[in-house]
Order: sequence, then C-alpha cells, then structure tokens
Amino acid sequence: MIRLVGALLTAVGGAYLGFTAARRLKRRAAVLRQLAGAMEQMEREISFRLTPMPELMERLAAEYPPPVGELFANCRKGMDQLGERSLAEIWRQALADTNLDLEGRGGAVLDELGEVLGRFEESGLRTALAHAGAELTREGELAREDGEKRGRMYQVLGLASGGLLVILLL
Repeated sequence: MIRLVGALLTAVGGAYLGFTAARRLKRRAAVLRQLAGAMEQMEREISFRLTPMPELMERLAAEYPPPVGELFANCRKGMDQLGERSLAEIWRQALADTNLDLEGRGGAVLDELGEVLGRFEESGLRTALAHAGAELTREGELAREDGEKRGRMYQVLGLASGGLLVILLL
C-alpha cells in the first residue's frame, strides 16, 4: 500500500512540474500582452487627455491585474520621491520590485522605456510608447507561440518522467 501511494505521489509530482512549467510560459505571454495594452493606453492618455504621470500610473494600476497592475502601483508609490529621484530611477525600481517574470527582449524594452519617461516632450514620449507597445506585442506573440510548442512538451515530459520514475522505483 505504501509503495502504491509513493508511486502515485511520484507520478503526480512529475506531472505537476511539467504543468507548472507550461503554466509559467502561458503567464509570460499574458503579461506581455497586458503590458503592450498598457503602453497603448499610456500613449492615448498622454496624447489626448494630457494625463499627469502620477494619475496615469494610478489609473493603470487599478485597471490591470497583477503583476502588471502591481508594476504601475509600485511606480506610483515611488513618485512621492519624484523631486529626489528621476522618473527613470523610479521606473527601474518598480521593475525590480515587481515579479513580471520577463526574460530577453521584453524586460529590455521596459528598461529602455524608463529612460524616456519624464525626459522628453509629448511627441517623443508617444513615439517611445508606441515603439515599446509594438515590441511588447511582438514579444507576446513569440511567447504565445513558444508557450504552445514548449508547453505541450513540458506537460508530456512531466508526465513521462513521473511515469518512468515510478517504473524504475517499483
């Protein structure tokens, strides 16, 4: 009986690892899509409403689920120190404090955007936001495709490794 329970737990553990890895890939694609949407919304707000940056960060924090909303909330909290620190430093700190789980170009795009925030006039900022939104959209599409391919592979590998381990242990 104990062997059966151990075998079952081993198989479930392998499957859990595989499905967790696949879920992480899907989450990354979703975060990139949400960030791209947030960049488009920031661009519209700055273009048409001339929304001040603190108010814009509050609005985005309320509209987007974690971790994207958390990024904007962290940035808004840091804006209390806006005279002492630049907006680029506050943005970088918000990125560091938020677990976006981005790798590669997606994280670099957000980091580069921080250099532009608060430094350029409206047209330069709109251009940078449009560029960041396009890059994040492209990265989101690549992450979605990667998640479909590797996600299934991780699930199968998790199930197979759990089953193989059970066979070896019995």
